[in-house]
Amino acid sequence: MKTWIGIAVVATLAVAEPIAVSAQEPVPPDQSSPAAAAPVPDDNMTPYRTLAADTLAAFKAHDIATAKKKARELEVAWDSHEKALQKQSPGVWSQIDQAMDAFIKPLGKSPDMAKVQAAYDTYIAKLQLAVKS
Repeated sequence: MKTWIGIAVVATLAVAEPIAVSAQEPVPPDQSSPAAAAPVPDDNMTPYRTLAADTLAAFKAHDIATAKKKARELEVAWDSHEKALQKQSPGVWSQIDQAMDAFIKPLGKSPDMAKVQAAYDTYIAKLQLAVKS
């Protein structure tokens, strides 16, 4: 009987130890997309980043109606809230506006996922030009 108890204890420890060790190992973050690589702090461009991310997520989910709606919200928000940037830095405003247009215009057609992702990445990068410190 003591032999069986000893075997059971050894077997339990042999199985439980790897489980406990693996439970303590940190899981690396998903590095599949640039947006997941590093969290972006809140700043004056955060609302546009959020709307663009929502637009992209809807597009990836094949919810074209929502993608179009979010794209329109993004465009209206940009055009109505960044008049000061347009006056202060027309070149920066224009670069961001053109990148946004390149991202949202093809959503109404049957765009290539890779092209939409690339346009999104470019738009997000251009937004950094207008971040206020």
